[in-house]
Amino acid sequence: MTEEKIKHDWWQKGRGLDLWSIPHFLFGILTGFLPSLIGISFLTALTLTLILAMSWEIYEKFVGIKETIQNSVLDIILPIFSFTLTSFILLVYPLHPNDLLVVAIAVLALYIFTNLSGWLAYRRRQRDFMN
Repeated sequence: MTEEKIKHDWWQKGRGLDLWSIPHFLFGILTGFLPSLIGISFLTALTLTLILAMSWEIYEKFVGIKETIQNSVLDIILPIFSFTLTSFILLVYPLHPNDLLVVAIAVLALYIFTNLSGWLAYRRRQRDFMN
């Protein structure tokens, strides 16, 4: 009998918080930069964050992604929380627009990386399931 290496997929959906929480959190940080970067109001950026977070969760339900209610609620709360935290930090410690742009690009790169690695893990799971 051969022992198979046990694989752990860190990107599997969890009950509440999971690795997919990271992109949701980063999304809120990115939208928290918007008032300082493009000059929209705090309320407009917050509304945009809420609408996009809720729309994403509706989209996930529409395409058949199964999540617990707790996970879906946290996926909406996390961007709102990180948006508010980012807005507060920028209020207390304002950054020069050029510095903020560099930070925003770094966060965007991390956001893209986490989404791509999660998507690739999902595709790998689907491929393994089909074989």
